[in-house]
Amino acid sequence: MTLAFILGDPERRESAVTIGSFDGVHLGHRKVLDLLASVADDRGLSAVVATFDPHPRVVLGGQHPELLTSVEERSNLLAELGIERFAAIDFTHDIASMSPELFVEDILVNRLGARAVIVGHDHRFGQDRRGDVNLLKALGGHHGFDVIQCDPLEWEQATVSSSRVRSLLRTGDVSGAAMLLGRRYAVSGRVIHGAGRGRRIGIPTANISPLSLEQLIPGIGVYAVLVSLPGASELHPGMMNIGRRPTFDGVDIHLEVHLLDWSGDLYEREVRVEFVQRIRNEQKFDSVDGLIQQLNKDRDRCSALLRDLS
Repeated sequence: MTLAFILGDPERRESAVTIGSFDGVHLGHRKVLDLLASVADDRGLSAVVATFDPHPRVVLGGQHPELLTSVEERSNLLAELGIERFAAIDFTHDIASMSPELFVEDILVNRLGARAVIVGHDHRFGQDRRGDVNLLKALGGHHGFDVIQCDPLEWEQATVSSSRVRSLLRTGDVSGAAMLLGRRYAVSGRVIHGAGRGRRIGIPTANISPLSLEQLIPGIGVYAVLVSLPGASELHPGMMNIGRRPTFDGVDIHLEVHLLDWSGDLYEREVRVEFVQRIRNEQKFDSVDGLIQQLNKDRDRCSALLRDLS
């Protein structure tokens, strides 16, 4: 079993530990992380966040879940929140088959030096997810660590969770997802060559190939976005279409972003697109002129929405 520290040194020391996917590092996760930091500070312990990589569903079911954040992105977000140590556990069939008792002894105690373990309201662990909070507390009594359970964070009468964020993004509700994440959802990608239709109709677009094939892409539609450009310190306003280009009888889904009041060459460069608001669904027009008229309206609306945000 490989355990690699992405943040902080790998030296074993007495720690306050929390373990989970933390995909998205949303506000519900932040509640757990705030409790972790508080416990660590009060007891003079090292605060450790541990996750599994790859996602267990990839190993156990051959599935590739739509992720909100890569492990590297989670590391960056945790660092911004003041977390000093972040470990990624290489998830294998051997790890999956570990009994809850062995998981606690080998990983939490021997490798992470747990003296306090902070868990969410629905935490499960070990083979077939047999371990629960009651078993963890019993094992803590044996191994000398405390277990502290964090209550869930509620928003609009439902628990904040990664699955809830995914559900909002799939329907295009990027503003709702931002409320749960505590920041705007973003996709990073490389600018690739497209068909060039946008430039020919006076609305040039950059075609984006996402850096991660596992990252969730918001639902089909037209969005007001803010774009981080290479070498620029400020975000640039834009509008993005996610869709199949039905006016041109397209089939595959494409990501195209038009930068407002900007020109230049971005081919083979990396950009990061932050989603602000979905402004309409994708639609098929009877003519290219009809499409151009609507895109000009979209551009004006995006400009008004983003005027004070960039």
